[in-house]
Amino acid sequence: MAGQARIKFHIDQVKDGDTIVATTDGATENIRLYGVDCPELAQAPYGQASRQRLQKLLEPYEEIEVIEVDRDRYGRLVGEVWVIDGCINTQMLCEGHAVAYVRHLSNDYRRRYLDAEAIARRAKLQFWKQPNPMMPWEYRRLNPRK
Repeated sequence: MAGQARIKFHIDQVKDGDTIVATTDGATENIRLYGVDCPELAQAPYGQASRQRLQKLLEPYEEIEVIEVDRDRYGRLVGEVWVIDGCINTQMLCEGHAVAYVRHLSNDYRRRYLDAEAIARRAKLQFWKQPNPMMPWEYRRLNPRK
């Protein structure tokens, strides 16, 4: 993590709880928040709540910084989104609006992300209020896009 370049972006759109569209130097990027998975928009009410919370967290900032971790199979930039107040990825986890995407977490991030998720789990915040929450990846598997 140390020494990774931070790319400055202006936010254009929040697509859902873990994907934003942003612009840098005239180029538009789809940015997927690294290491988190949010409920799908159809997973009412948690998907919409997750999207709304991400919008609210980003609203005060004219620009964000992104640490690129990877590119996904769709060509999206996968990274940590940072603002003056801290990391948006872990904030979404702490508040229960996202779950740690353990399958995609490298060791450099694993402990921090799992600790952030544990805060929300213990407090039964948002997504964790449910007695048996369906993980977003499981929801997608059972409800494939047509």
